[in-house]
Amino acid sequence: MLFHKKEKLAIIGPNGCGKTTFLQLITNQLQPDSGYVEYGETVVVGYYKQDGLLLHEDCKVIEVIQNISETIEIENGNTISAAQFLEQWLFPRNMHYMYVSRLSGGEKKRLYLMTVLMKKPNVLILDEPTNDFDLQTLSALENYLDDFFGVLIIVSHDRSFLDRTVEFIWAFDGLGNIKEYPGNYTNYLEKKEESKKQQRRLNEELSKTIKKS
Repeated sequence: MLFHKKEKLAIIGPNGCGKTTFLQLITNQLQPDSGYVEYGETVVVGYYKQDGLLLHEDCKVIEVIQNISETIEIENGNTISAAQFLEQWLFPRNMHYMYVSRLSGGEKKRLYLMTVLMKKPNVLILDEPTNDFDLQTLSALENYLDDFFGVLIIVSHDRSFLDRTVEFIWAFDGLGNIKEYPGNYTNYLEKKEESKKQQRRLNEELSKTIKKS
């Protein structure tokens, strides 16, 4: 499989079907039994993981960002300060010198997300990003993804979030098979329902034919 610039896709499927394992394979955190993963020379991967919360509890909020970079590059080559970046992501000034240990679980997740995004990835992988975010954070993330021009890969079952952010679905069935569906999550559900209706009609026609014979 080959990922192209500006592709925005979602990976869906039942728990335990291999979604997170697939992400670990394409980020070289696991080695495949066969084949290989090849990156382009300019690829920068940002990977937001379900279990990736590795913030130092004794750090202040602003230090988490400053320890990575004092300034953050934004569009058109401009830069903003760590404080401005925190404000963009709903951390007001009165929280900048708060210790990480005092943050809520959702606030820690948001800060962790910022550490992923501030590295300016052109391949962004989000594994269940909506589980711990409030509506304001989700809105900020959706706005960010609207302007994201790299490859976007999301694992989620949040219908509203996927309808807003992706243009392609990969459905894992848990048996090692992947089906591709163009469109967002609602389009996928509609196609699945239409497929079920067609199958029911075929079964009814087959049943009628058997009875006649």
